[in-house]
Amino acid sequence: MYKHIIVPTDGTEAGVRAVEQGLEIARAVNARLTILTVLQAFQPISFAPEMVPESFDLETEFKDRQQDHRQTDDHLERMVRASGVTCSHVVAEHFHLADAVRATADAQACDLIIMPAHERYTLLGRSVDSETARLLAKSKLPVLVLH
Repeated sequence: MYKHIIVPTDGTEAGVRAVEQGLEIARAVNARLTILTVLQAFQPISFAPEMVPESFDLETEFKDRQQDHRQTDDHLERMVRASGVTCSHVVAEHFHLADAVRATADAQACDLIIMPAHERYTLLGRSVDSETARLLAKSKLPVLVLH
């Protein structure tokens, strides 16, 4: 069975639920858990540079998001302590969440990825977000996607 599980979280409700379920699964199969927080750099996209406000400060925006993640991480740390599961926490910076998950899973010798799904609703129905689809397409490890 699985020995080392990785759960990426972005601080959203779906990400926190994924960690909760990851802790339950890890406890059930006596596995270690790695929680991965990925800080994605914000890149304003504009066809015209003058559309990006001059007052917009990428460094301040990034620091604000780091602070938000720290608050979520404190909550996750309390959950981990209460669970009794052996757990580590890794923080990575990467533009693509899926690539950061794959690289960290390889570096940590994980054997299962538990991915929170951020479902999108389109004209054709529900679909998973692009980062989850990217991970599913490129991962060599099994991926459990939580809806």
